[in-house]
Amino acid sequence: MGEAGRTRQKSLDAWVEKSLPKALAFARSLLADRHAAEDVVHDCVCRLLERKDRYDLPRDGFKLLLRSIANACIDLGRRAGRVRWQTGVDADTDRASEFVDRRSIEPYQFAMRKELEMAVGEALQHLPLNQRAALELKSLGCSLSEIAETLEVTESHAGVLVHRARRALSRELECFLRDA
Repeated sequence: MGEAGRTRQKSLDAWVEKSLPKALAFARSLLADRHAAEDVVHDCVCRLLERKDRYDLPRDGFKLLLRSIANACIDLGRRAGRVRWQTGVDADTDRASEFVDRRSIEPYQFAMRKELEMAVGEALQHLPLNQRAALELKSLGCSLSEIAETLEVTESHAGVLVHRARRALSRELECFLRDA
């Protein structure tokens, strides 16, 4: 492998390291099964790397990867007959502890956070997949044009998806928002 080949490989390695955590978070937000999400991301990354000569992955790869993951999750949901949503806390981890040290707050505050986390997870279950995907992409910092490109919709439709998802969540979480 020549110098150009090594430079390209380093660039691809850096792209994979940078993209994987967000891609996995996106897939896990769409699928309840952590292992299925990991499989989807693995398959999508492998397919992109097989076609690395056709794309500029360091420049465009993340958008292509998110689009591939969204489509794979939709296809997986169709094959299964429905998409099983993640409901806030994985069975094998206590995700609330990632964000707050239990010793730093009162037990009732921790319980309230857990209750809110579960309510958000449940509210997310009721969103259509395209709204959920748009909202997750927005939370990852994607612009409306990037969301539109990823979900293969117009930019204005991407904005509508994000708006409707937020509105639906605020309706379902009204009792928590009102007390805040």
